[in-house]
Amino acid sequence: MWNFSLFRGSVKQVSQTLSLILLLRKSQLPWLFIVNQANCHQFSSESDSGQAGKQAVNMVDDGTKQNNGNDLVLYYNQYSFYSQKVVMALHEKNLPFESHLIDLTSNEQYKPWFLQINPKGEVPVLQDSGKIIPDSSRIIDYLDDNFSNGNTPRLIPMDQGVQIKQKVVHFRNLIETLNGNVLTVGTLLHPEVVTGSRKIPFIGPVCKQLVNAENNSAENLRKYAELNPESKTILLEKAMNQEKKHERLLDKEEFLKILQETDNVLDEVEKELTQHTEEKKNWWLCTDKFTVADISLTILLVRLNQIGMGERFWANGKRPHLEEYFTRVQERESYQQTIPTTYMFIKTVFISQAPLILGVGIAALVAVIVGGYFVVKKIIHK
Repeated sequence: MWNFSLFRGSVKQVSQTLSLILLLRKSQLPWLFIVNQANCHQFSSESDSGQAGKQAVNMVDDGTKQNNGNDLVLYYNQYSFYSQKVVMALHEKNLPFESHLIDLTSNEQYKPWFLQINPKGEVPVLQDSGKIIPDSSRIIDYLDDNFSNGNTPRLIPMDQGVQIKQKVVHFRNLIETLNGNVLTVGTLLHPEVVTGSRKIPFIGPVCKQLVNAENNSAENLRKYAELNPESKTILLEKAMNQEKKHERLLDKEEFLKILQETDNVLDEVEKELTQHTEEKKNWWLCTDKFTVADISLTILLVRLNQIGMGERFWANGKRPHLEEYFTRVQERESYQQTIPTTYMFIKTVFISQAPLILGVGIAALVAVIVGGYFVVKKIIHK
């Protein structure tokens, strides 16, 4: 029998090498979104930053955008923690919107045209005709206040009594005390606290690149402040806040306090979910309706799972009701329309690295052919 184990090994090595080259290709790969967005946050701040894909709108003389037909235009990044909240809210409310992807890898959020929209250089930002609304919480409140009738359900229910409304607001505010970007960067600076496996996009050598970007973030903000005089004061303040945040995150004891705060919040969530028995068995966090509190909880769980902290916070029976909730919410259509799949991630990398992939692909094909030739030659001479 012919033995092609050597040939299969060669193919495997080529595949692994190709993957490694793609990961180490350059620092401006799509997964650097998280550090760029984290740089725009203090510990209790709210927004993120991102990249421009195809223009959903046109530039006009005053630096604002002219809508091409859809009233709602969302400037966001599909991997941004705070952007995902708004995207999920839009899908929950069945609201069509124009997507304008902001490229975090090229720091497009600090380009003059975007700083005219949001001087802080942060995403998400919603444009509704002539109105500009920054900050994910403000955007969701704006959508609920202005687009809640017929096929666009409210995310803060007004028809289920004061008690339910207060509970939704309470859990929303409670969960939003946790900053997903701070949790992410903290686990990168203190990898020993990670109890599970990291998932896309936080994989392999990417983590080292993210740490490097985090370390240089304040300096980069100061550079953009000099390049954009009209936003200089705001960007310099962001740089100062970033330095304070970074110093705090470097202190492991301080980060462990943040993890304990996360435990405390999730303990309260688990306690609430435990009460959902009998007629409340199919309830979400606060009611049978999917609310803004569920959006905040869902996006938090997604990020914790991606950075390898699901095992710490709910898996293996630690918080069984929360684990069941996370499994259940992943089947929701708005979740599937919001959270990028592994396929989407690979597609993004492939498109952004097409020239490299083509070159390496040819080299890989040559390697496979040459490897196969020597295997066959060896077999023939036996």
